[in-house]
Amino acid sequence: MTFRLAPAALALTAAALVAAVGLLPTNVLAKGAPAAAATASPSPAPSPTATPEPLDVAIPRLEKRVKADATDKAAMSELAADYLQIGRADLALPLTQRLLAGGTKTAQAYYFDGLAQRGMGHQKESLADLEQAANLEPTNPGVLGTLTDTYLQLNRPQDAERIAKRALTFNKDDKNAYIAYGQVLASEGKYDEARQQFDGAAKLDAKDVRPLLLEAQTYMQQNAVALAAGLYDRAVAIDPTNVEALVGKARLAAAQHNVKDSIATYEQIYKLQTDPNDKVAVIDQEAVVYANEKMDSDADSTFKRAISEFPNVLSAHTAYGDYLISKNDKAGAEREFTAGVGPNRDQIDALARLGQLYAGQSQYPKAIDQFRRVAELAPNDPRSHLLLGATYSANRQFDKAGAEFKASYQLQHTPDALLGLGQADLATHNYNECAQVYDALDKGAPDLSRKNPSILYGLGQCYEGQRQPDKAKAAYVKLLGYVPAGSQAASELRQLIAQIDRKPAKPATKATPAPKKSS
Repeated sequence: MTFRLAPAALALTAAALVAAVGLLPTNVLAKGAPAAAATASPSPAPSPTATPEPLDVAIPRLEKRVKADATDKAAMSELAADYLQIGRADLALPLTQRLLAGGTKTAQAYYFDGLAQRGMGHQKESLADLEQAANLEPTNPGVLGTLTDTYLQLNRPQDAERIAKRALTFNKDDKNAYIAYGQVLASEGKYDEARQQFDGAAKLDAKDVRPLLLEAQTYMQQNAVALAAGLYDRAVAIDPTNVEALVGKARLAAAQHNVKDSIATYEQIYKLQTDPNDKVAVIDQEAVVYANEKMDSDADSTFKRAISEFPNVLSAHTAYGDYLISKNDKAGAEREFTAGVGPNRDQIDALARLGQLYAGQSQYPKAIDQFRRVAELAPNDPRSHLLLGATYSANRQFDKAGAEFKASYQLQHTPDALLGLGQADLATHNYNECAQVYDALDKGAPDLSRKNPSILYGLGQCYEGQRQPDKAKAAYVKLLGYVPAGSQAASELRQLIAQIDRKPAKPATKATPAPKKSS
């Protein structure tokens, strides 16, 4: 296997993941808004065109058509679009792949395949598809909007700005083009310019509150609370039932320690929800407001209210467990997380929290049981394998840890997975792969090597294991330049270098001459 890092992963840190503690956030006070009350969404990545009939009717009909005629490209395209609308990228991708393989290489086919690849977490493939779609239809606002958003996700702001400008140039009457360009500018910290674009979108559609919400976010980022509050009020006046606008108001009130208004606004949001899971999420967010103000009695009773009113919503137990962790009530947290995993042990959040709790208490076998179940439920999520690998390492089961880190790396090329794999390889004396891994880390993320001494130290150890003293010395010398001159680490590195220098170089083994052929 060739080890390399994905460009988007270079900004990640890899600090002590093998300790298996702190891999997931547990403090409820640090959590964001509930799922039912999300922040203003970005300019929407254009979704496939809705079918004129309900999806629960259209999808079975199209499935029958495709089953009856595997060459019906129109039915495959429509069915892929419908699958994407219901969030089933896993079902859409085989169809879009068949279309492309069969010669249907239109902008629409690439676009749908790009959305499906994105939904499956395949960023590289998704980007290639969307770029191809943009080449075929260079002014299509839907394609350009999605491509802009993809570039932003990949931390390529210059490319995002270039595409957003193109979309706006050719679509002056499209409010989404203004919104997309404004978001790019905001991501670059060009807030005044971003607000000009949001104002342009608002003029095109005075009833769309998204530009107001996004503009409010720019003011929040500049700590201009009063200006942000005015925009949230305007948005609510336009659409009193807009959850995103109400969440903005509730969060702003909470940030100003105005508990009464924040709770009152969350209660408005609560009344708008119809799904029990969303209602629980809102109640839990109210509890977070109380907890942040150290109103512990109110916080505790509010978390319990969610459990009491909605006993079948297991996430209520998980949220309460997070709060109890923040109060250092580990026994109570264990009780709630255990309830939160459900009778089938299929609630990933609760399983991960429970595993983290056990790992923090050095109960590694118990932690492994939880994280192994997480990996079973989410086999295509690189984080699930990373968690399990980290816990195996903490329990010194390095052979099993290496397999999990490798599985995580194969799904997403991150420094975290490579660092864990390198440590596992070193522990199991797999020096050849170990050297490859640490070398890839050092070359692919040099800043990480400066911040994490274990990379270059591990590289030196692996080279020593390979009996390549010159390369080992080079790694130690490089690391010596990163540590304080008078530190214990510097002293130990000098000792390692001196030991290498004292060892006599082994003469190269002469090749045994081949026997002469008899004449």
